[in-house]
Amino acid sequence: MKIVKNLLTASLIQSALKLPAASRRRFQHENHQPRQRLRRRISVMTFNSIHIPDHLYFVTASICGWQPLLSEPEYANIVLNSFTWLRQEKRISLFAFALMPTHLHSIVLPLDRSIGELLQNFGSFTAHEILKKLQEENRKDLLEFFHVHRRDSSVEHSIWQDIQAKNIYTEKFLLQKLEYIHQNPVAKDWNLVQNRARYEYSSACFYDEGREPIIEIDDIREYLSQK
Repeated sequence: MKIVKNLLTASLIQSALKLPAASRRRFQHENHQPRQRLRRRISVMTFNSIHIPDHLYFVTASICGWQPLLSEPEYANIVLNSFTWLRQEKRISLFAFALMPTHLHSIVLPLDRSIGELLQNFGSFTAHEILKKLQEENRKDLLEFFHVHRRDSSVEHSIWQDIQAKNIYTEKFLLQKLEYIHQNPVAKDWNLVQNRARYEYSSACFYDEGREPIIEIDDIREYLSQK
């Protein structure tokens, strides 16, 4: 691929957003020794993918029943912190993201395992943390909602619907998805902000204005310049 010339120039800006030690240990445990108790409590999604080394992926994940759970910062932060942990542990490169009230989009490059395994870990850990917080806050309405809308009748709750990943084969497809991700908050169905670079839970500010996003990302222009 040739370097993308129509993207504004911006340097990588370093930031630090770390998971608490206890959450980090739970994530590591979730990656290597999935707990059977957790599997009975929440639906751990299955993900069938075509893993191709060095491929970028366009990832989409939706909350069950399109519940706008991610509009609440404490739940959005669980997802953002998980992305940060994966990146800091060099499990992924994260090139773009937008966290919407009911779903998320991102562009990632798996670094040390298959895309399916990474998303399985991500989905399982974040679902566990979200469910735990719902229980701590005694959110009976949402607990009942995620029970009624569970994907698997053998578990008590489901947080995520299917998490999907599409292989990015061409630069054209990459640019389309990058634009789609950053336009999501200003789309007419959402209209969350007037200027997409002002949407807090997105990487648009990095590419449009060279500003640090809420979590650190990798610069797609640097990646493409090496191709």
